[in-house]
Amino acid sequence: MLKRADRKKTGYQKAIALIVGCILLFSGCNYNYHTGLKLEAEGRFEEANIEFHRAYTRSPNDEDFRDAFLRTAQKTTEDLLKRYEQYVKEKKYAIAFRRLEQARTLSPHDARISLELKKWYRILVAGKLDLVQIKSLNNQIPLSDQIILMVRINSPNALRRLDAPVNYQTGTFYVEDILYDPPQDLLMMYSLNSIGVKLIDNATRNERFKGFVDFKTPVLIEVHGDLTGNDQGLVAIDRFYPADRLRQSNASDFWYPSRGIRYALLLDADAIKVTSSVDRIGFLPQILYMNKKERRYFLDFGHLQLFQKKTGGIWSFRRLIDDKRDYLSVLEKNLLLHTYFFYREGGYPYVQK
Repeated sequence: MLKRADRKKTGYQKAIALIVGCILLFSGCNYNYHTGLKLEAEGRFEEANIEFHRAYTRSPNDEDFRDAFLRTAQKTTEDLLKRYEQYVKEKKYAIAFRRLEQARTLSPHDARISLELKKWYRILVAGKLDLVQIKSLNNQIPLSDQIILMVRINSPNALRRLDAPVNYQTGTFYVEDILYDPPQDLLMMYSLNSIGVKLIDNATRNERFKGFVDFKTPVLIEVHGDLTGNDQGLVAIDRFYPADRLRQSNASDFWYPSRGIRYALLLDADAIKVTSSVDRIGFLPQILYMNKKERRYFLDFGHLQLFQKKTGGIWSFRRLIDDKRDYLSVLEKNLLLHTYFFYREGGYPYVQK
């Protein structure tokens, strides 16, 4: 047992520690608050808001801290919305959407933000890739610290490619995109760019891409027509897969993709009819699923296969029409992607005209 003097000493130590802690906490709040005032005076509202938020979080009953946080939150929202509008004009959609999300976090009840959010659509691009008759990639590519099998997708922005890493265990790949108030024609610009490996040097962080097959950017010449469809309520995408129709339009043999492909599309009510310079359509998605109410689209590229006749030789390509589409159940296990696997207006297969 502690002696009386020892107990008294321990009590003093605890009291001193509590007082010091309170002083440090109070000083921290004051430091953040005064730093915020300085930043606000300089017109740096977003940085000031961060400092006021720190002070307000530590002392939620302090009215000065609360008022400063709310005041700069509104100013920051206005600034974010101005930058958002400019990024939309410049078609820098990814950055624009991030600014809008920031503004919503600060001002969740702002009617302007709610209205703008309804104009944004999310797109999922996904499928499966198999490498057929290949022993090892290690003796065919330069030595690298990281080797990532990759499917590259052309997007509506001609300067931007979407990189979809391939899961080595399941063969599945996916990547998400976002578009601002897109017309149907814009959705028709997603196509295969290339399939290969991304090579990463950990020491220098240098990255380069080595392609196995390369379509570059197929040129969309024209789009006519319209896709029709009424809201049918939520329908699971695995309930619509016109396999026979897809087989008629997708060659069963392997072929060697070429560059300079040109294609035209007819949006013919319930299907997307394709005319291409190579008389093949495997470089395009196999089905587009629409869910306008939730502002989501799913572009299913299907089951892709690469074939190499001999080690070190050139690669050929095909799309395998697989009735089971097991890769969908693998992708659907990702809870963040779950809402993409239901459509409302319809599923629209890409078929040869």
